[in-house]
Amino acid sequence: MKFKKLNVVKLISVICAILFFALVIILIVEFINIANLNNKEKALQKRLSDVEQSIVNVTNQNNYLNSSEYLEDYAREVLGWGKDGEVIFK
Repeated sequence: MKFKKLNVVKLISVICAILFFALVIILIVEFINIANLNNKEKALQKRLSDVEQSIVNVTNQNNYLNSSEYLEDYAREVLGWGKDGEVIFK
């Protein structure tokens, strides 16, 4: 009878040890996954920041192209026009 109880205790100990190591391996894998996700998040945050800056740049350029300042610059530089009384040098 003692022999069967000893075998049962050994079996339970082995099963517990296997479960413990399996849980440790799962925990390590999850920590690696978390680290990878954090790296991806940082990369996406950087990309988002770059895209937001591009939007600001395009908006500023669009505002300039729709302004009277742009029309005046275009007329002076491309068409060679000037204001009344101005002498244009080429």
